Amino acid sequence: MVAIDHDKPALTGWRALGLAAALLFAQLLTIGFIFKHAIDFKCLDNWPVWACGGASGAMIAVYCAMGALAVTLLIRPEPFRKLLDGEHGSNVALGVNLAGALIALIPIALLSEGQGAAMVWPAWSIWAVALVMMVAGLTFFIAPLQRWRVFLAENWGIVLPVIAMGLATPYLATLIRPAWRQLDWVADATFTAVAFLIGVMNYDVETYPNEKIIGADDFYIGVAPVCSGIEGMALVTLFVTIYLALFRKDLRFPRALLLYPIGLAASAAFNVIRITVLLMIGFNGNPELAVGGFHSHAGWLMFTLVSIGIIALAQNVPGLQKSHVVEKRDATPLPPLRHDPIAAHILPFAVFMLSALFVSAFANQPALAYPLRALAMAGALVFFWPILRAIAWRLDPIAIGIGVAIGLMWILIPVEEAAPPYGELAGVLLIGWFVARGIGTIVLVPIIEELFFRDYLERKLRFGSGLLWKLVAATVIAGLFALLHDRWIEAMVASYAFSYVMARRDKIADAITAHAVANALVFLGAVATGNMAMI
Repeated sequence: MVAIDHDKPALTGWRALGLAAALLFAQLLTIGFIFKHAIDFKCLDNWPVWACGGASGAMIAVYCAMGALAVTLLIRPEPFRKLLDGEHGSNVALGVNLAGALIALIPIALLSEGQGAAMVWPAWSIWAVALVMMVAGLTFFIAPLQRWRVFLAENWGIVLPVIAMGLATPYLATLIRPAWRQLDWVADATFTAVAFLIGVMNYDVETYPNEKIIGADDFYIGVAPVCSGIEGMALVTLFVTIYLALFRKDLRFPRALLLYPIGLAASAAFNVIRITVLLMIGFNGNPELAVGGFHSHAGWLMFTLVSIGIIALAQNVPGLQKSHVVEKRDATPLPPLRHDPIAAHILPFAVFMLSALFVSAFANQPALAYPLRALAMAGALVFFWPILRAIAWRLDPIAIGIGVAIGLMWILIPVEEAAPPYGELAGVLLIGWFVARGIGTIVLVPIIEELFFRDYLERKLRFGSGLLWKLVAATVIAGLFALLHDRWIEAMVASYAFSYVMARRDKIADAITAHAVANALVFLGAVATGNMAMI
């Protein structure tokens, strides 16, 4: 077998755009989740309302700007072809993005319950710097500076207003709030639809139609006019109006007016689904995530999806466009995704992380869903098998020995026992859970984490060929690796060890082997002692 070629990545600007959008979305989602749920700091108990709302609003504004650019790309793809055709931009820029994501976590050390508003401006300043680095890094990862200069020189009159409108969208929505009091019937319809749908999902809930309150146990929500979906429907109406006005020469009227009822129906349906999913998250033991995380962002994401759907419909249904618009466009086909080595390093890790967030949101006991996560991870690796089979495997005694040392360190450092993660499972189901947990821990996770952290990120963070750059890259990776683990000190030591193993012969297979051996020992130790918290 031959080793993966790291010098000539088959990554075009188009594919880099998709990876960058997914990475920024995952970063913002993770950062928001950490500050809202993973630290002992209740924003509204310490900071003024404008500061808490501003922090969430800034993230939502970035989502909306991303959505606005995506819509612009669908409407007018031609200007973007000069920018995105050809090879992607600098890998160094990706390091700037990752550094920005790390900087965004610095306020974790500054914020504590009961301190008041003392850290509002320091935290905001750090987040502002981090956001600029994250966005700028991905911008120049997508395409080099020279192509951006040409693109903006030719299209600044379109791109800059679109970004400004996207950033202003959350604040524009507040201007239509007085209309909520006049449209109580929309809240009634939304409440009825949510009650029906949650009943179909076999949840036993209590409903109070007069107050429009629905819930069960200790989790209730009110479907007030503010939550009825009128905000999204108004924004969809505004969006369709602007779209029809801008592209009236290309659209066939009066058929194009069908976009109004289609968009409004889709917006209303998505809002019902959003509230229903919010209830499901709350019922399954995650009320804070439901209200503070999902509720805060899902509405804007769904508005973006509806907007993109409207554009896709208008662009692809011949009956809605005039005949001169329906024409074939020449396009250079992208190489198959499963043959892209960069995607093979990044996307399985994205599946690994997003599956963890998904089960945390929707499962009362997330650990019980590990077999589903293992299946998703295995599917991602199998998809990229044409790339992964090129890894040069040859067992290295040093890699095995270091893996044993890391595994023993992990086992011998005591950790407090916790309740069994498999809950009340027994018999065949319990055996199946342990098999999936073992395969995931020993086989899947080492491959996914080492490909992403060491074979991709660490190599890209070596901005020079000397020992100093190797140490800097290994240190950054150790910090990122530690963030993924509760036992962060042990994880940092392990990361340095795996980085050494890879650098020794410049073979990622050695780091995967060391990681797999360490995880195998830890898994066996956890099973033998019954303390699964050891993993």
